[in-house]
Amino acid sequence: MGFLTSDRAQRDGRVTFVQLLTGIAGFIAFSVIGGVLLAGLALPAVTVAGTAAKGSEQIFEALPKEFDNVKLPESSYIYASDGETLLATFYLQNRKVMPLEDISPWLQKAVVAVEDNRFWQHNGVDGEGLLRAAYYTFAADETQGASTITQQLVKNTLREAAEAAGDTEAAKAATEVSIERKIREWRLALAYEEKLNGIYGTVCTDDPKVDCGKEAVLEQYLNIAQFGPSVYGVEAAAQFYFGKSAKEINALEAATIAGITQNPSKWDPIRHPENNKKRRNVVLKRMRDQDMISNVEYVTWSRMNFEDYANVTYPKFSCAASGLAPFFCDYVTKIIRENEAFRGEGTDLLYRGGLKIVTTLDVNAQIAANEELIASVPPGDESGLAMALVALDNYTGNILAMSQNRSFDPASKAPNSTAINYAVDRKWGGSRGFSPGSSFKPVILAQWLATGHSLNQVVSGAEREWKLKDWRANCEGGGGYVGTWKPGNVEDSSARQQPVWLATANSVNTAYVAMAAQLDLCGIRDMAKTLGFHRADGAEFELVPSVTLGTQNASPLTMASVYQTFANRGVHCEPRAILSIQTLDGEPVHFADGSTVEPPPIVCAQVISSEIADGVGYGLQKVMTTGSGKRFQLSGRESAGKTGTSQHNAHTWFAGYTPQITSVVWMGNPDRDVPQQFIRINGTFYRYVYGSTVAGPTWKRFMDRALAGLEALPLPGASAAMLNGVPRAVPDLVTECLSEKDAQHIINDNGFLYDNAGVQLYSTQCPPGTVAAQSPAAGTMANPGQTVVYYMATDQRPSWWYNWPAGWDPMTPPLDWWGSGWPPVEWNTNPPNGWDPNPGPGPGGGDPGPGGPGPGGGGPGGLGG
Repeated sequence: MGFLTSDRAQRDGRVTFVQLLTGIAGFIAFSVIGGVLLAGLALPAVTVAGTAAKGSEQIFEALPKEFDNVKLPESSYIYASDGETLLATFYLQNRKVMPLEDISPWLQKAVVAVEDNRFWQHNGVDGEGLLRAAYYTFAADETQGASTITQQLVKNTLREAAEAAGDTEAAKAATEVSIERKIREWRLALAYEEKLNGIYGTVCTDDPKVDCGKEAVLEQYLNIAQFGPSVYGVEAAAQFYFGKSAKEINALEAATIAGITQNPSKWDPIRHPENNKKRRNVVLKRMRDQDMISNVEYVTWSRMNFEDYANVTYPKFSCAASGLAPFFCDYVTKIIRENEAFRGEGTDLLYRGGLKIVTTLDVNAQIAANEELIASVPPGDESGLAMALVALDNYTGNILAMSQNRSFDPASKAPNSTAINYAVDRKWGGSRGFSPGSSFKPVILAQWLATGHSLNQVVSGAEREWKLKDWRANCEGGGGYVGTWKPGNVEDSSARQQPVWLATANSVNTAYVAMAAQLDLCGIRDMAKTLGFHRADGAEFELVPSVTLGTQNASPLTMASVYQTFANRGVHCEPRAILSIQTLDGEPVHFADGSTVEPPPIVCAQVISSEIADGVGYGLQKVMTTGSGKRFQLSGRESAGKTGTSQHNAHTWFAGYTPQITSVVWMGNPDRDVPQQFIRINGTFYRYVYGSTVAGPTWKRFMDRALAGLEALPLPGASAAMLNGVPRAVPDLVTECLSEKDAQHIINDNGFLYDNAGVQLYSTQCPPGTVAAQSPAAGTMANPGQTVVYYMATDQRPSWWYNWPAGWDPMTPPLDWWGSGWPPVEWNTNPPNGWDPNPGPGPGGGDPGPGGPGPGGGGPGGLGG
């Protein structure tokens, strides 16, 4: 209430003696404190300047540094790669600073009319307004602050500077209700206008740009003032209430906006339209009284309701408002907050800095990803399964698409929504990751080729029990395994001996276990890291044999990054989300120390040879042409890919690429490992779900759309060295008289095919049922993939030992001859019936029979003898 009023005084018009004395004392104090200031208030600006020059500087107060350094918080905008498709807006204060020439003259007039109608006459403080305010303050039950536009600018500037510095006490002091604060505000207003007049001059022309001190004040005020609960500056107000720029605002709209700033909550046209209508009409009346609008316009417009002419356009505030790519948007904000490129200042820059952030997101690819995931597993599907897709540009690592089939809700309360980005690591707002299953096999293949093995090298796909103590891990933390392990095959695959490229095409688990058993687990771990693989939960890679089958949980983005390395011929590029960061005016953004903000750059390096990458790619191309991915071959272009199915079908994947784009699709229950067995997905019942069931078809549909319009480029083939490797020594099967099963494993484990000769050899050195001979002989150098023939031992002499078949060449040993020379020495005294070492002419005489060279070529030791 006023100094001379009270509730009782309002009722009966009387003033108590105490109130009278208090009021008189307050008025005297007010007059004394402000006396020196009031002496100059009625003087025009030029006179004040002249007085100051003559030594009356005490009228002014030295401007604090905030007036030079304060930067208004502005909204930041995140765009797709086209720089036009808005993903989301971020702000502490929804504001976009605009120059005066881009602000409608009607807005300028309306604000001046209602806030400070003598703005163009006074010098920062209005003497008439001050005396009027003093009267109301001391004599009536209402207050009038007599704050000019300049004074309000001073107050808001001090508050903004304090809030930016995190100084809550200073922010409170800038707005406290006190005579001392008010007088300081007056003195600063005088000083600030004096400073701006010195910069711009005092003569204002018709040029829409700022060319005088008064216009500079007005421009700053129109940008700093609040025009709604979360709306700051006239540009944000124009966009919010009318869906247009401040430059396009008409007189009625200007009156609506100008009326809000006195009390942004009370006069809010959305929540309190009737209140706003009354306040707007006050503004219209002031505009009419000052000959800005006609009486007809005033009468017509004053009858209108806000909803009759409004076009409320809510900003896409935060990623939750992004209909196109909310999870990618969230990932971008995490990069800005956490990536070292932003030095810990990223969040403040995002919410206060007025940034234009252009990301790597391709709009068409993102739309395709969104639609294809929903087509495969709609939100709320009875299966409860989630899907995620990530696509990368192979040459840069730029993220082109990042999508999932659930909506983004930071509170995770809306149906079929989540705050977790299934595509990324937990550090970036994702989950703990999912088992990639067979989609991890290319990592094993890369290490296989890097250690001298080849694609044509043969491995056994037979199921067998492995002794874990025999697995190698020659690094710290590896080895010491105990027990046995008998893995099986998940997807439809063949468990026979086969070349590695075929094992890759058919995704044969047992064959890949046989490959990994020949490698060092530490080498597999190191290759995985080299390719960009890491666990989504941040834990260390586990050195256990089961890593062969993709048991280390990873994110779809990580798996896409691994495959990108193969697609880019061994050049790995770190996934990248941000193309550029500028101010809204297109200028560089600066850190607090003045250095320029740069987003994380393209980081690419040759991590494996192109020959190895192309060799892996050859195997992945076979997946698409002859193996588990042949139904997903892309239309009119070559591709490479791999299915993935984890233990118990809990997570299913498809990862693949062309020369330009790599993409990965994951499907599973994101909360726990739930087998995708006997399940209905999108209305279709499945007994078992594999990577080729839903993920594969989704990948194909997405890639066909994402690649539309791009040139169909060929994929490189494999070199001779990758296909055939280098000659290897044939293993020894005879010395230890191996069992047939053991012999087959050893032959396959050394990269060769095996074949049983189909005949038994009499042996006195090896027990019946064991290997008695082989061809080629042990130690012979042969290319991987060649066939090693073995002969099984028997303790029974063949029938020809006793009866020589008619027509056989007596000088050619039979295939099952076990000795080192021919004929047998024993036959000198005891030949078989019908054997004649010197047959004459006659039927069959001299003709070679069905014998021929023995398994050892007739040479010494050919049969282990």
